[in-house]
Amino acid sequence: MAGRTARLVLLAGVATLASGSQGDREPVYRDCVLRCEERNCSGDALKHFRSRQPIYMSLAGWTCQDDCKYECMWVTVGLYLQEGHKVPQFHGKWPFSRFLFFQEPASAVASFLNGLASLVMLCRYRTFVPASSPMYPTCMAFAWVSLNAWFWSTVFHTKDTDLTEKMDYFCASTVILHSIYLCCVRTVGLQRPTVASAFRAVLLLLLTAHVSYLSLVRFDYGYNLAANVAIGLVNLVWWLAWCLWNRQQLPHVRKCMAVVLLLQGLSLLELLDFPPLFWVLDAHAIWHISTIPVHVLFFSFLEEDSLYLLKGSKLD
Repeated sequence: MAGRTARLVLLAGVATLASGSQGDREPVYRDCVLRCEERNCSGDALKHFRSRQPIYMSLAGWTCQDDCKYECMWVTVGLYLQEGHKVPQFHGKWPFSRFLFFQEPASAVASFLNGLASLVMLCRYRTFVPASSPMYPTCMAFAWVSLNAWFWSTVFHTKDTDLTEKMDYFCASTVILHSIYLCCVRTVGLQRPTVASAFRAVLLLLLTAHVSYLSLVRFDYGYNLAANVAIGLVNLVWWLAWCLWNRQQLPHVRKCMAVVLLLQGLSLLELLDFPPLFWVLDAHAIWHISTIPVHVLFFSFLEEDSLYLLKGSKLD
């Protein structure tokens, strides 16, 4: 144990290395995982593991190797706390207490509730807004894109794999780009449909290039963050400018303005990166929880705005 502690103290002061997170670079963690896999993840031991593994765990894709990493993560966290060090991250994540098959229970449940809110508001929109409304097709498409993104967010926070991570990131980028397209249609496209069509083609090309680079060249977290910040700023400025321009003429625009400002304010929660409270609730989960009413408010704006446009088209 003395040798393990010495190596732990040595790495505890290292802030960053070329790859990985502080916790999964620890020799203690790596040795623990190696021994666990040798002991449990082959031959008769593996058969025994599979026979006693709950069916919901196997269906969710949890393997013997995953269990070893999970158990050794907590061994390493215990040593860190015992030596008075801060809780480390593992593979880019804080240590979370797994519940059933949920790797990050709070974020998974919050993502599901965001998706549920989107589904409820989609159904409400279809019920109260006639298909003849000028914004109906674009708003419906945005609702389905959002619903798909929250589905993959739920899956990703349930079980982190290369596939679920990429789908979560790509779908999040798609939502932002579709929000920009939604704003383009609302501000320009209703009067100039060809402009909106051309802009949609440009956005699709950007999304294709973005996904292709991250999938086929390399998955660059820094580039992905910078790209999403850039398109997020375009989305923010365009919607906010339109809201300010129309705030007197269209009272319901205040809802849209509130959504834009709330999302920007709530995104600051992501900067409060701290170890999860009770090993369940971190800043990212709190952000997901806080966006649920914001989605309801935005779909409420889309509903009122679509009905306003429908009324105007009938008058014309």
